[in-house]
Amino acid sequence: MKKLIFFVLLAVSFSFSSCTEKIGGNADMSTVDFTVLDLDWGEYGTKGEYDYVFAVDLAMPEITDNVIANGMVNLYRKEFDTWVPVPANIYYQSGNGVLYQGGFFYRMKRGLFSIEYYESDFNTVRPATQFFRLVIMQPI
Repeated sequence: MKKLIFFVLLAVSFSFSSCTEKIGGNADMSTVDFTVLDLDWGEYGTKGEYDYVFAVDLAMPEITDNVIANGMVNLYRKEFDTWVPVPANIYYQSGNGVLYQGGFFYRMKRGLFSIEYYESDFNTVRPATQFFRLVIMQPI
């Protein structure tokens, strides 16, 4: 019985132990402010279907393999005088009272940054001109 209690206590002590890794070093942080004009948004998918979106692909040499593997990228969209983090959902009500939402999302790969906009009613309308801020932290 004492052996059983010993092994239970040993197992419990291992489950409460934790390992912490100290991360040191520095990072370069940069911001890139840019505007996507209403006519810059490309139309993708089939209108009325789930895959119907507007998107823009931007050359972004600041996004390196090191940023993707070890850094961090955050996108913000300007709403009036406030920077709102993306992904962001926007809630709408249609003329006949139906509630739906739209949203901005992003993806990236080395040298390329893409932003998509959709509306959940599958009748997505082209976004107006949007102002964005990209914050990039790259470990050095």
